[in-house]
Amino acid sequence: MKRIVTVIITTLILLLIQSSPAYDLIRVALGAKPDLLLIFLVFIAFRYGSFDGIIYGFIIGLLQDIVSSGTFGSYAIIFLNIGFFVGFFNTRIFIKQIAAGIFVTLIGYLIKIIALFLVTSIYSDLSNVAVLIRSELLVGLPLTVILSSPAFILFEKLAPLIYDKQKIHVDDSTSKEYSE
Repeated sequence: MKRIVTVIITTLILLLIQSSPAYDLIRVALGAKPDLLLIFLVFIAFRYGSFDGIIYGFIIGLLQDIVSSGTFGSYAIIFLNIGFFVGFFNTRIFIKQIAAGIFVTLIGYLIKIIALFLVTSIYSDLSNVAVLIRSELLVGLPLTVILSSPAFILFEKLAPLIYDKQKIHVDDSTSKEYSE
C-alpha cells in the first residue's frame, strides 16, 4: 500500500511540474518538452520488472489522462504497454549502467510515439500527425533521453521510499534443537 501511495504522490508531483507554466516555456522555446512521467515509469519498470511496470504504467497513464485533453484512456493503455516492454529488460540488462537507462528510455519513448501516432491518426486529421511526429520525434525524444540519466540517478537515491520490499522475518527462537 505504501508503494502505491508513494508512486501516486510522485506522479502527481511530476504532473504538477509538467503542467506548470514555467515548464511550458520549454515547449514554447524548443517545440516539445521532456516527458517526466515516462522517465519515472521507465525507471520503475526497468528496476522492478514487467508486473510492476504494467500496474504502475496503468496508474500513471490514467492520472495523465485525467489532466490531458486527449482521448481518455489512451495514456493508460500506452503507459501500460511501455511498462510491460521496458520491464522485459529488467533481468536482461545490468540496471546500474547509465547507457542501459538511456536505452530503455529510448525504447519507451519510441513505443509512446508509435502509440500516439496510431491514436492521433484514428481520432484526428493527418496534419496533427505530422506535427506530432516532428515535435515528439525530433525534439521530445532527445530531451527525454538526455534528462533520463540524471533522473535515474535521482530516482535511484529515492528508490527505498518509492518501493519498499518487505522482508520475511523468520523467528528461530521457537524451533527445537535436536541433540542425540
